[in-house]
Amino acid sequence: MPSYRRWRIEGGVYFFTLVTHERRPILTADLSRAILRKAFIDARKRLAFVLDAIVLLPEHLHMLMRLPDKDDRFSVRVSKIKRNFTEAYLEMGGTEGRCTPGRRRQRYRGVWEKRFYEHWIRDHRDFKLHLDYIHVNPVKHGLVQWPRDWPWSTFHRYVKLGEYDLDWCGHVEFPGGVDIEPDTW
Repeated sequence: MPSYRRWRIEGGVYFFTLVTHERRPILTADLSRAILRKAFIDARKRLAFVLDAIVLLPEHLHMLMRLPDKDDRFSVRVSKIKRNFTEAYLEMGGTEGRCTPGRRRQRYRGVWEKRFYEHWIRDHRDFKLHLDYIHVNPVKHGLVQWPRDWPWSTFHRYVKLGEYDLDWCGHVEFPGGVDIEPDTW
């Protein structure tokens, strides 16, 4: 079994990918988006973080999260978001995918994949590459032709801030992050 090593940097900025169980396309449904928005808000009330960017695709999401100084507990935050979503989603009638008896004994629910992908953002260039990746991801997956056509990302927020042109679909320079409130995506 592989040994996972996560970089824990106090006050760090991290890129995350969270995937639904069995890649079930549930995240862009109206109910799921509302539940996910509330899950983020509730998690932020308990554990502060700045959400620099996010994109929701039907079966996964990408985000850039900035931790407070002297805090490196990103796993707790991601876990809280996933748990908040799972509980509310199932309570509101959402369905879960198949789970093995072993996973059931571990209190695993078939809404999210058990693990998540994380990458510590090392510098401004790394931040910009991941910011661009987030916003071009719906194009990459063939869901739209332009980032502007995908409604469930922070792309339009960055256009309003003057960081992207509405017709952008590639690499541009960006000076730094901006906290995104969940009600703007």
